[in-house]
Amino acid sequence: MTIAARFAAIIEGLCRAVAARGAKGAFGPASQPLVILLWSRLRRMAARFAILAEGAPKPRPRARRAGPRKRVRGPDLPRRRAWLLAPVPEACAVAGRLRDLLETPEARALIASEPRAGRLLRPLCRALGLRLPACLRLPPRSRPAVAPAKARAAAPTTATPHPAPAPRLSPRRPVRPGPLHTRAPPVPS
Repeated sequence: MTIAARFAAIIEGLCRAVAARGAKGAFGPASQPLVILLWSRLRRMAARFAILAEGAPKPRPRARRAGPRKRVRGPDLPRRRAWLLAPVPEACAVAGRLRDLLETPEARALIASEPRAGRLLRPLCRALGLRLPACLRLPPRSRPAVAPAKARAAAPTTATPHPAPAPRLSPRRPVRPGPLHTRAPPVPS
């Protein structure tokens, strides 16, 4: 069985469980749009993974549009870690099957050669509560190097030191009386 077929079988089982639990109201009283969104994203994920496993060509660069983009965002899936496990208990078994699939040498080779596969799998692993395997982890972001405070203080300076600023006696922003800061005149009794 190929890696794409195994992944499709995993997603198929998860889609069946999501549809069954969604019909019973596991996602809440008005959860039909969430169930449909989740089901369609899972199906699309399986189709994209199959294309990537077959050796999809590199994406072509897109032409930039001149005007501002107005994008209407619909409902979105939750982003919490392991959010799918509570409403769909069958997802625990799916998570184990996915973990086994990601540990295979075929999956590691695919993820190493195709970064788009990692972009597909990371949200699924987060939703199922899986710790990301080493092949899916992103490298840490590089931060600009800043010298430690002790090293900056000990470094000799050639310029003359600046005098210490005088302490401020007034607040940075003056409080302006407005409708919230004014008091009503006392009412005569």
